[in-house]
Amino acid sequence: MKFGNIHYLFLLTLIPLIIIFYWWAFKKKYLLIEKFVSKELKERLLTGVSFTRQKLKALIIILAIMFLVISLLRPQWGFHWEEVKRKGVDIVIALDVSKSMLAQDITPNRLERAKRKIKDLLQIVQGDRLALVAFSGVSFLQVPLTLDFGAIQLFLDELDTDIIPVPGTAIAEAVQKSIKAFDSADKKSRVLILITDGEDHEGDPIEAAKKAAEQGIKIYTIGIGKEGGAPIPDGEHGGFKKDAKGEVILSQLNEEVLQKMALATGGSYVRSVTGDLDLEKIYTDIRKTVEDKELKSGRQKRFEERFGWPLLISIMLLVFEAIFRERKRDQRGRNGKTNLTTIIFIPLFFLFSLGLNLALSLFLSLNFSNNVHASIPFLNGKAQEGESNYKDKKYDQALKKFLDAQIEDPKNEQLKYNMANSYYKMGQYEEADKLYQSLAQSSEPRMSFNSFYNLGNTSYRQGKLYEAVDFYKAALKINPNDEDTKHNLEFVQNEIKRRIEEQKKQQQQNKQNQQNKNDSSCPNKQPGGSGQNGDQKKQQDQKDQKDQKDQKNQNDQKKQQEQKNQQQQQQQNAQTAQGEQQNKNQNDKKEEDKKQDDKKAAEAKSATKKGKFSEEEARRILSTLEENKKKFLKSDQQEATSGKYQVEKDW
Repeated sequence: MKFGNIHYLFLLTLIPLIIIFYWWAFKKKYLLIEKFVSKELKERLLTGVSFTRQKLKALIIILAIMFLVISLLRPQWGFHWEEVKRKGVDIVIALDVSKSMLAQDITPNRLERAKRKIKDLLQIVQGDRLALVAFSGVSFLQVPLTLDFGAIQLFLDELDTDIIPVPGTAIAEAVQKSIKAFDSADKKSRVLILITDGEDHEGDPIEAAKKAAEQGIKIYTIGIGKEGGAPIPDGEHGGFKKDAKGEVILSQLNEEVLQKMALATGGSYVRSVTGDLDLEKIYTDIRKTVEDKELKSGRQKRFEERFGWPLLISIMLLVFEAIFRERKRDQRGRNGKTNLTTIIFIPLFFLFSLGLNLALSLFLSLNFSNNVHASIPFLNGKAQEGESNYKDKKYDQALKKFLDAQIEDPKNEQLKYNMANSYYKMGQYEEADKLYQSLAQSSEPRMSFNSFYNLGNTSYRQGKLYEAVDFYKAALKINPNDEDTKHNLEFVQNEIKRRIEEQKKQQQQNKQNQQNKNDSSCPNKQPGGSGQNGDQKKQQDQKDQKDQKDQKNQNDQKKQQEQKNQQQQQQQNAQTAQGEQQNKNQNDKKEEDKKQDDKKAAEAKSATKKGKFSEEEARRILSTLEENKKKFLKSDQQEATSGKYQVEKDW
C-alpha cells in the first residue's frame, strides 16, 4: 500500500490533541457537578444520563476524524495498466547544418543559437509528436516522429556542420525528406518548421512547397542572419572562406523564396536577425490554427484509489454519533420519535455517503487519466516535489528529493528510474549507468525496456558505441516494434561504420602523404638511371642545401647588423639631444652672468661719478672684470674650434 498525499500525514497529530481535550473536558465537568449540585438534586437532574455513553460518543468522533485524515492521505493498493492517449500535431523541424551556420553574427553562432531555441520549444510542446531533419547539400532524417523528446535532444546535441559531408544548402530536398517523415496513412495535422540561413543551390524549393501543400503540410520558414550577409569561418585554414579571386564569401539569404514557400502552404515567414527565432509564437499559432489528432503513447501503470473506504467509514461514524443518545431509554414517547427519525434518516444518509464516495472516485479517476503528461502518477510528497523540480530543469534538487523519497520506499523502482534520469541530465553518466543496470533486470517489462533503452543512450554519450548497440538490441528483444530504439540502433551502427571508414581513409591518406614525401625528395629520378647519375644528383642536392643554408645565415647576419645600427642611431640621437640641452643651459648661464656684470659695471660707473668708491672696492671690481673677460674669450675660442657640441659614441 502507498499514499498519494503523504505530506498530509502531520494531520494525524490532531488525534492525541483531541484525546487530551476530551479528558480535560470530562474531568472539568465532574468537578463542576460536584461543586454546584447537591446529592438530592443530582439524582433528579441526572436521571437517565450515562457518562459511559458520553465517552463512547467522544471515541466515535475521534475515530471519525482519524479515518477522515486517512482518506485525505489517499491510500492506494493494487494497480492496472492503462493505455494513455494524447492529442496533438505532427511537427517536423528541418535544420540547416551547412558551413555557413557557423557565422558569428549571432552569438555564439547561428547553429548553436538555433539548437538552443529548438530545446526551448521542446519544453513547451504539449502532447505533440516531433521529428528532426538535418540538411545541407543532402538531407537526413535524424529522429522520426516521436513523443520521446529526450531522444530528440540527444541527437540535437550531436548535430554539427561536419555530420553531413556534402556542402551546400538543398532546401528542396529537405522539404521532400520532411514529407517522407510524416505518416503517409494520416494526412491531418502536419507542420514543417524550416530553419535556414542561405539560398537554395539545387532544385526548386517553391515547387517542393507546393507538393507539401498537396499533402496537407503547413510550412513555417525561419531565415537566420543579417541583411548584408556574414562571412563563413574557415575551420581548416583559419580566417574566412574565400572564392577563387581571394574575396571573402558572404552567405546571402534568399528571403523571397522562403516567403513564397510559406505563402504556398498557408504558413508564415520569420526573419531572425538577433537570434530570437520566435518558435514560441510559431507554436502558439500552430496550436490555434492546426487541428489536433489523436496520438497513442503506450501504457501506463495506474494505481487503484482506495480513499473512498476510509471516507465512507468516517461519514458512517459521524452519522452514528449524531443519532446515538447520551441518556438511557426510559421515556417511551421520546424513544418512539427517535426511532422513527433513525429509521428514516440512516438509510438516506447512507445512500448519500455512498453516492458521494463514488462521485469523488470517478472524478479523480478521470482527472488523472486525462493528465497525459504525468509520468509518475500518485507519488508521495517528496517524489512529487522532485518531479516538479525535474520539469523545471532543476536536476540537482530533483535528485535530492528522489533520494529522500527512496528512504521511505527503498524498493520503489520508479524512484530509482527517476534518480537515474536525473543523473543522466546532470551529465553523470556513470552513476546513471549503474542505476539503469540494476533496473534492466526488473520483472516489469516496461521498466526493463526503458532501462535497456537508456543504457544505450548512456553508452553512446560515453563513447561506448559497441555497448550501445548491445543495449539497443536487448531493448528490442523486449519490444521489437519500438521505432525509436530501431532508429537509435541504426544510427549508432552507421556511426560505427562511418568512423571505421574515416579511419581507413586517414590511414590511406597518411600512406599517400608519406609516399608523396618520398617521391618529392627525388623528383628527377628515372627508372633506368645509373648509379653515377644518382651520386651526382645527391651531391648536387647537398650543395644546393648548403648554399641555401649559407644564404640564410647571411640574411640573418644582415638583419642583426641592421638592428644593431638602428639601436646605435637611436643612442646617438639621444646623446645629441642631451648635448644640445647642455649647450642651451650654458648659453643661458652666460647671458645671466653678462647681465650681472653689466649691472655691476653700471653701478661702479655711477659710484665713480659720485666719488663714493674706495680703493679696495675699485680693485675688486677690476679683478672681477678681468676674470669675466677670460671666460668669454675661452668659450668663444671653443665654439670657433668645435662648431658643434661633440657626442662621444659608445660602441
